[in-house]
Amino acid sequence: MFGAPGPLVYGTITVAALLATESARHETYLETVGAVAVVMVLYWLAHSYATLMGRRIEGHERLQLRTIGQTAGHELPILTGAMVPLLAVLSAWAAGARLTVAVSVGIWTSVAMLLLIEVVAGISARLSAVALLIQTFFGAMLGLLIIAIELIFH
Repeated sequence: MFGAPGPLVYGTITVAALLATESARHETYLETVGAVAVVMVLYWLAHSYATLMGRRIEGHERLQLRTIGQTAGHELPILTGAMVPLLAVLSAWAAGARLTVAVSVGIWTSVAMLLLIEVVAGISARLSAVALLIQTFFGAMLGLLIIAIELIFH
């Protein structure tokens, strides 16, 4: 459902960082969601292009429409990783929450996703409980860094 884990994590972290730096006190919902959506699409395209460019240079390949589509499709989970926190922001909007609250909901949703991805990765690797806890700690550290960004900018 979510696609490749690497791009999924990139998308989740990137949307969280964007939301954390968003000036929700001076923006509207439409400006915030629109800006984050446009930046995420740009990030997805840039990441796809950089990946494709690297392969082309290493393999001495020509640019082909087929490889553009394949690469963009492979990197599509970047947008999936961003979509869940953005849906959380939109849900908060629909519930009548202030934008500052909705942005926090989006950030905390991203943090929860990072933890969930770590837990799923650990379970699929059949880690012991202690190893799973240590691995999940790294996801928690990324989440804390995102929260720190929010605190610094607000």
